[in-house]
Amino acid sequence: LDHLKEQMEEEQAGQAELGMLQRGVNHMAAHLQAMQDQMQEKIDQATARLIYQASHDALTGLINRREFEQRLERTLLTALQQGREHALCYMDLDQFKVINDTCGHAAGDELLRQLALLLKGNLRERDTLARLGGDEFALLLENCSIQDALVVADTFRAEVQRFRFKWG
Repeated sequence: LDHLKEQMEEEQAGQAELGMLQRGVNHMAAHLQAMQDQMQEKIDQATARLIYQASHDALTGLINRREFEQRLERTLLTALQQGREHALCYMDLDQFKVINDTCGHAAGDELLRQLALLLKGNLRERDTLARLGGDEFALLLENCSIQDALVVADTFRAEVQRFRFKWG
């Protein structure tokens, strides 16, 4: 009888130890899952940053030439296949080199940033504004008649003409 009692006590102790091990393993698994979730979130954020950086100009935040060319290609297809009307405006800044040469590249960079903000403020929802490089910008007006495009382009031109850049 004592032997049977000892066996039962040993079995209960073994089950308690097994339960404690199981809780420890479950805790470890939950911790590993949480760490994996955090790592996946960091990977997703890094991927989103890389996608953004690949398609946007680092200085102005506007889309870059590569992304603009892809959007332009898609837009041209809709014009050909669906008969839609679009407009493309090309802009460069007169005398931009003078600012870079006399005030330095930091001033030129700040001018481009400020102009990008100004121009973004005049965009319609379906418009695409891009910095192609240097002082060159492009504006893609989707589903826009020539008459409307001329009004939009004139608004942009007037905004840039009114803009006053102060440096130092």
